[in-house]
Amino acid sequence: MAKRLLAKAGLIHLPPAPPATLPPAQPAEAGAAAAPAAAGAGLPRPKGLLGNASNAAEGDSGRPKTAPGSMLQFMTAQSAAVREAESLRERLAGFEGALPVRRLDPRSVRASAWANRHEDNYRGLAFEALKAEIAAAGGNVQAIKVRPLVAGPRVGPSNGLGGQAPAAEAGAGERYEIVFGHRRHQACQALGIPVLAMIEELPEQQMFVQMERENRSRKDLSAWEQGMMYAKALDQGLYPSNRQLAAAIGRDLGDIGKALSLARLPLAVVQAFASPLDLQYRWAKPLGDVQQRDPEGLVKRARALKARLDKLSPRQIFGALVGDEAAQRGAAAPDISVRLAGKAAAVISADALGRTQVRFAKALKTEQRQALAAALEQFLAGQGRAGQAGS
Repeated sequence: MAKRLLAKAGLIHLPPAPPATLPPAQPAEAGAAAAPAAAGAGLPRPKGLLGNASNAAEGDSGRPKTAPGSMLQFMTAQSAAVREAESLRERLAGFEGALPVRRLDPRSVRASAWANRHEDNYRGLAFEALKAEIAAAGGNVQAIKVRPLVAGPRVGPSNGLGGQAPAAEAGAGERYEIVFGHRRHQACQALGIPVLAMIEELPEQQMFVQMERENRSRKDLSAWEQGMMYAKALDQGLYPSNRQLAAAIGRDLGDIGKALSLARLPLAVVQAFASPLDLQYRWAKPLGDVQQRDPEGLVKRARALKARLDKLSPRQIFGALVGDEAAQRGAAAPDISVRLAGKAAAVISADALGRTQVRFAKALKTEQRQALAAALEQFLAGQGRAGQAGS
């Protein structure tokens, strides 16, 4: 132990002692006395222990005078540094696993190759409200997520048919690609302010899953947008089948099928609506059935409806597309109320296909339904005779 202490002490370099200050020369009273003084005035003092004693007493009173003392001082200083390092290490442990968050120039961030937002999401009252909220806060409070771009393209897994994931090459000035938060990024870019972003290296499939799950949790993401994202992932070979896609993102296989059905509708059908965001999950099967049964008729009706976007609601357009003549004309007739003694007794209405429905305020007995059927027979027979007479 003593040898180790002495070895460490030998590594300590103490600063040199300050030069000795000689007292002013006194006039000699005798030649014999002046000679030794003059001889000693030009010579350095010996550096032994006795020769440095006065200097140590004058300028080095705070410094250890022995090797063990120097070692003790060194170890004390080291202990303080170790304690400080341990404290910093404990504080950093609280941030373990956290992602770096920075304010980035929006121009250095590009949209994802898997982006599922239609351009209609970046205009209108909802987007203007988002911009106003971000401007009032001085930036986006909820950070977006990006991944660093690489010099070459990122390639997803092959589907065995030559399909690959879209390339994500960095363009001029672009350093990051959005994982999620496209609307917040667009708002910050429009406002000309930095965008707060988390940064994480992600492979293609993890990026897709995180984007899909984050966007799915938002109520304003439409069925058509989700279907387009799923179709791109399958077409580009990111996932080889609907089933594997559903397992990766934790979604019901039937929901994925409906979204894909909407996304794969003919372009003319999608354009029949004021916005593809109007398409709804529950319309996927009826539209898909019509597309299989009468694809040419579906497209023909869609093109005829396109010129009437300002006149028809999305539900009326859907009704017209699935084939009923009345719905195709956009004749969504208003409900007709049947009243007796000032009280509602029945309502005559039309469904999405234009078919007439009668709903009574109270349940009818068997004999009442039989009487209603007889009255309807007379009514329909009369309509038939009127039609024959008119022809």
